This record gives sequence, structure tokens and C-alpha cells, in this order.
Amino acid sequence: MKSTGSVPRAVASGSSSIGAYLALVIALTLSITAQTWLDAENRLPLIPEDTLYIRSSEILKRASLGFTGLMADAYWINTTLYFGEKFQQQRLTGEQFDVRRLDLLKPMLELVTELDPRHVAAYRFGGFFLQYDNPAEAINFIQRGIRDNPNDWRLYQDLGFTLWRLGRFREAAAVYQRGSQTPDAPAWLQPMAATVLAKGGDRETARQMFQRLYEESNDGFVRQVCEEQLLLLQQQKER
Repeated sequence: MKSTGSVPRAVASGSSSIGAYLALVIALTLSITAQTWLDAENRLPLIPEDTLYIRSSEILKRASLGFTGLMADAYWINTTLYFGEKFQQQRLTGEQFDVRRLDLLKPMLELVTELDPRHVAAYRFGGFFLQYDNPAEAINFIQRGIRDNPNDWRLYQDLGFTLWRLGRFREAAAVYQRGSQTPDAPAWLQPMAATVLAKGGDRETARQMFQRLYEESNDGFVRQVCEEQLLLLQQQKER
């Protein structure tokens, strides 16, 4: 019988599985190593942008062999490293931080949340920073997070915050009201709905918004931005 030169299906399948497994192990090892190095050196690595992410979540789902949560965590680490590097580069040159220059941020966040729809940290991070580039995309992103995690009050807080920044006070109040009805919602969330509706864009409302977000967020970048905004509001008040 004449050989066709093709690889037998069973061998090809086995090789594919082994290759996918090795790719997963390598990706996780590199991510853990990068995070350990980052913590030890207190600085950010230079990461080639074309190697930061694979564009297809379906490819990664197949390669993860069912461990999509672990794969999502690995790419979440890559996302924060990418953001941190760009953040540091702009600050070191004395520039005002511009999210619009982070071309890969949105697709990387989408990849993480497609791999793990319950990755609330990624939804919150994207909801906060994407609004400084494209508010409509930020709103859609957080709304998807709410659909995937309807009982997480923090996502309602983030959506309400974004709508408030756009001056859409009635919509923001409605979102805060919905969020106040979720399990474990803090007591201050419902009064915030009335505050936003009644006082909208005044300085005290802004201070409350940034203060609440600062106190509740575990993300260092979000807290830094909130701290800067609170300082700016205080300086404006003292003039």
C-alpha cells in the first residue's frame, strides 16, 4: 500500500494533546515566574506586545484541557503586567497617563473574561479604565460582567460610577438601586442612588464616589487613580 505521508489520526491526536498540555504548563510557569520576579525586583518587565496574548479564546480553551480558570488567571497576570509596564513608562516620562495608547488592553481583558466569565476582577478593571478611552465599550463590558455575575454588587457600583461620570445621573441611580438589592450589598449603596439622582455632578458627590471606590477596590492602579482624584478635589475645595 502506498504511503500518503499523513500522520495517523491517533498519533496526531496524542501529539496535539501533549503539545497543548506542554503549552499550558509553560504558560503557567512563565506567568508564575514573571510574578515572582516582579514582586522580588519591585519593577516591571519589558514584554513584547505581539507575544502577550493569543487572539482566539477557543484555541486557549482547547489547549487548557478543561483548566480554563487557570488559563484565564495566567492571561490576567499578563494583562496586569502589560498595563503596569505602560503605566510606568508614561509616568517616568512625565506624561499624563493615557489609556488610549494601550491598544491590547481591551482584547486581553475580553480574552480573560471569555475564558472565565466569573473573573470579576477583570471585569472591574476593564470597566474602570476602558471608560477613559471608550465609555460605551466600558458600559457594554461591565454589563456583560453583570450578566455573567448578577449577584456581585461591585459590578453595579462600577456601572453606576461610569454612568455618573458621563452625567447620566438617572441611569446611574437606577443601577445603584438594583445593586443595593443583591446579596451582601453594603448599606451605603441604596442611599447613593438618591444622592446621585438629587445632586448629580456636584463636588461632594464626586468625593463620595471616588472615596467609596478607593476604600472598596483591591487593585493598586484603581486606588492610585482614585487617590489622585480625591487630592485634586481637595485642592479645588481649598481654592
